[in-house]
Amino acid sequence: MKTRKSLGWLFGAALSLALVTGCVTTRYEYSAPHTEQGRYCATQCAAIKDACQRDEIDRTQYDYNLCQQRSEYQYHDCLHHARSDEEAKRCFRQACWNNPNTWRCDENYRQCFTGCGGTVHTIKEQ
Repeated sequence: MKTRKSLGWLFGAALSLALVTGCVTTRYEYSAPHTEQGRYCATQCAAIKDACQRDEIDRTQYDYNLCQQRSEYQYHDCLHHARSDEEAKRCFRQACWNNPNTWRCDENYRQCFTGCGGTVHTIKEQ
């Protein structure tokens, strides 16, 4: 019996280690352009990225609010049409969640930054 527990623990530990070591984190290091014009250009890129991120956050919030309203309406509609307490118990509010996805903004920024004469170094870490 001890052998089976030991093997189970060993397998669990090996699986955990494999999952942890399999994760790769990517980060970026930026080197500013050397010219004044290039630095100004990079500043413009940053402003565009910030606007893109704000738009994505606003869109996400709008979608979330819409989902909440729809969920509330459907829940109350279900309660209104329920013919018994048992049917009413089956009514539920739809779960709403939404996270902003700004990867496109970041990718566009890196391309713009490079176009201004800056360099972007991609660093992958485990």
